[in-house]
Amino acid sequence: MKKNLSEKFLQIYNEIDDYMRKQLKVEQYMDHGMLLRQMADKNRVFSEYYRDLKTFADIRNLLVHNPYKASADPILIPHEYIVNKYEEIKNQVLHPKKALSIAVPRSAIYTTTLEDNALDVMQTMNDKVYTHVPVIENNKMVGVFSENTILSYLSHHKEALIFKDMKIKEFAEFIPLEKHLSESFEFVDRNALLIDVEELFRKGLVNRKRIGMVFITNSGKKDEELLGLLTSWDIAGKES
Repeated sequence: MKKNLSEKFLQIYNEIDDYMRKQLKVEQYMDHGMLLRQMADKNRVFSEYYRDLKTFADIRNLLVHNPYKASADPILIPHEYIVNKYEEIKNQVLHPKKALSIAVPRSAIYTTTLEDNALDVMQTMNDKVYTHVPVIENNKMVGVFSENTILSYLSHHKEALIFKDMKIKEFAEFIPLEKHLSESFEFVDRNALLIDVEELFRKGLVNRKRIGMVFITNSGKKDEELLGLLTSWDIAGKES
């Protein structure tokens, strides 16, 4: 069992090493540590796990370059936790998760149109605890109906009332994405990595810029059909 852990550890190392050499198109003489540095410079997933990968590479070197091989082989046994951790990181760097894999798919997104009844939409938002509802026309998103939209409308029309027969189009002035002054929205393409979307939310927090939603379209353009969306809650709950 202990020897199996060492063998598995070395196998993981070799898989990562082979992957990096193919990605970087380098000769065999370049050492693993330099490969890691180059991958970390160009790949956010490798950058995220660089410190662990470097530590595990040092452990591998102790296993392979063992000066006491005749008397103590292997010189050390990696703990099962470490081997499992290495395996987990290998899967992350070789097969990084795409944002679309945890996004709310288009079929499950609650949307509205300009002709829908505004109070009905507000009631659904209240019942389902939705803060943002994409507004769709001709299969394209023309904006978002949100709590911010309602507040902006009431603030602008100081004596306005919301009647039971009002439609979403009555709020059209405040539906476009650029009209949401207290928040912003981002678009990414269908192949965007989850770690890149996490970075968008992280930078938003650092810059005190609230990101309401990240929308996924085929090539990341606003005028394309919506494929899915992510909120900060989706990111926070991805481990659960």
